[in-house]
Amino acid sequence: MILNDSNTRIDGFIAPGHVCTVMGTSEYDELAKEYGVPFVVAGFEPLDLLQGILMLVELLEAGRVEVRNQYARSVRPAGNAEALRIIREVFEEGDMTWRGIGPIPRSGLVLRPEYAEFDAERRFHVEHVTASESPVCIAGAVLRGLKKPHECPAFGSTCTPERPLGAPMVSSEGACAAYYAFRRFEEARRA
Repeated sequence: MILNDSNTRIDGFIAPGHVCTVMGTSEYDELAKEYGVPFVVAGFEPLDLLQGILMLVELLEAGRVEVRNQYARSVRPAGNAEALRIIREVFEEGDMTWRGIGPIPRSGLVLRPEYAEFDAERRFHVEHVTASESPVCIAGAVLRGLKKPHECPAFGSTCTPERPLGAPMVSSEGACAAYYAFRRFEEARRA
């Protein structure tokens, strides 16, 4: 969805190592070829991320479109066969609304009917929970590479890691949270 947007300005991706531990890297091969962008699977330790960024920059500088696996100690091309079998048994593809992006057909997993008794949305009567965000939040533009986190009018004031308004500020891996943490570091260093 992101790469189909003609306004997107993303040259490459750092793919999430924890997800790829289950799903593997092979699904990224098709995306890399179809859209002409490289992917590097990386772990979340600081050295993993730094090496992943270096690998991605090297691919970009060489003009190479491929998938590299920095997180080889945990991720295999085919993923975890048993985990994938269980996921396919319990879940099926379903339409999903993503924070900052909106609805994407067949982009999520929903419980299969035979597992409906375990569906928390039905069990606790919260079937119509939405993924809406504050109208001042520009998370979608940040996620698509159209805007930088500091360009958001809420950044660092009404939107902080303690009180996030958008998806990129929610987790420490998000672009907004990273910008916020670095800005704090820079302010402390200058003082």
